Amino acid sequence: MNNSEPERQWLSETLTRQIPLGQAMQLSVARLDHQGIVLSAPLAPNVNDKGTAFGGALVSMMILAGWSLPRVLLRRHDLKAELVIGRCQVHFSSPVDQAFQAVCEWPEQAAIDHFLERLQQQHKGSIDLRPRIVINDEVTASLMARYVAVA
Repeated sequence: MNNSEPERQWLSETLTRQIPLGQAMQLSVARLDHQGIVLSAPLAPNVNDKGTAFGGALVSMMILAGWSLPRVLLRRHDLKAELVIGRCQVHFSSPVDQAFQAVCEWPEQAAIDHFLERLQQQHKGSIDLRPRIVINDEVTASLMARYVAVA
């Protein structure tokens, strides 16, 4: 997978200018490389009445982390498609009381190839990803998600 500052900048602008929620959450792209993506966000704009991160903010960060990887693939392969989340299941394991990160690794190359081939041949492709919220190397929330691209 490519690693370029212009690509990271493009993604950051996409997540915060084209998706107003990303700007409101003050998210940033901490890392985008051959391993995957890490999005970061401070607690303050994402806090609930208990002083911990709002569950919806955690889910939104995970969805955006997962969404980012196939979005980058579409851009790299110059493919025009609408990208949506088709299905997801979330699990919360502990409260978040500080700044947090959403982490998502690239899937196996075979899954990437299948996604791109189906999109090019059948105008619709899907890819399963597992983003998660990580604090101090501890997973506090996880998401199983299917992203769908429709040309």
